[in-house]
Amino acid sequence: MKEIIAWTVNVWRMYWGNGWIPYLLALGGACALIFGKKKKNSLSLVLYSVFLLVLFFCPFSGRVIMKCIGKIVYWRVLWLLPTVPLIAGGFTELVQRSRNRIVQVILVLVLTGVIAASGTGMIKAGNFERVYNRQQVPDQIAMICNRINEDREGKEVRIAADEYTASYIRVYDPSLKMAYGRRGDGAVGKKARVLYKQITSEVPDGKKTSSLADAVHCTYVVMVPPDENFVLDMVAGGYQVLDTVSTYYIFSCDKYK
Repeated sequence: MKEIIAWTVNVWRMYWGNGWIPYLLALGGACALIFGKKKKNSLSLVLYSVFLLVLFFCPFSGRVIMKCIGKIVYWRVLWLLPTVPLIAGGFTELVQRSRNRIVQVILVLVLTGVIAASGTGMIKAGNFERVYNRQQVPDQIAMICNRINEDREGKEVRIAADEYTASYIRVYDPSLKMAYGRRGDGAVGKKARVLYKQITSEVPDGKKTSSLADAVHCTYVVMVPPDENFVLDMVAGGYQVLDTVSTYYIFSCDKYK
């Protein structure tokens, strides 16, 4: 339960950030209640928004939602549900309050400008980056795949990697076989599933990771080691450092080449 509470607090911070969303939400609610022609509908809209906020950030319901759609999707989509209808509805009521077309146009332009200025553009947000490979995956992933292909010399291999890297490796080169699929699904065995959980844990253990990778017959393990001791434990477990790409280490086991 402590983990869920900590996560919901973190989600709350990510939700509001440093933007103007809470102020726009409050303004939208006030406009809906004050200027709404149908007070009952306006009140329902405000209550709907409040209910969703409580539902998403209550640890108990938040836990159920996270299990259904995942932790990442959980906070990325929830902001759309309470904020968009209330802000749009409230501002619409405000604009419609005036019957002067010129005033309406000015209000639309001002409110649109406020909404645009309150957010961060998609390009500046850091969610997109320019890459220089045909498959349009992050360049560091392309470098990792190219290094593995260079080392394997056309032989069939099996790779274990963290969630971020694994999804892109499959896109860049489908011939590189993975020990498991997205979120650990489709694992080649029970130990492969445990390996996925170990690699994606907050503090992975080098001894357990190397032992599980060996049991699953992984040729390569690609991940960001938490510290130097992890690297030493991987080497002691038979997985040498083949190369590094940015913060990622490519561990290889000669036994499975």
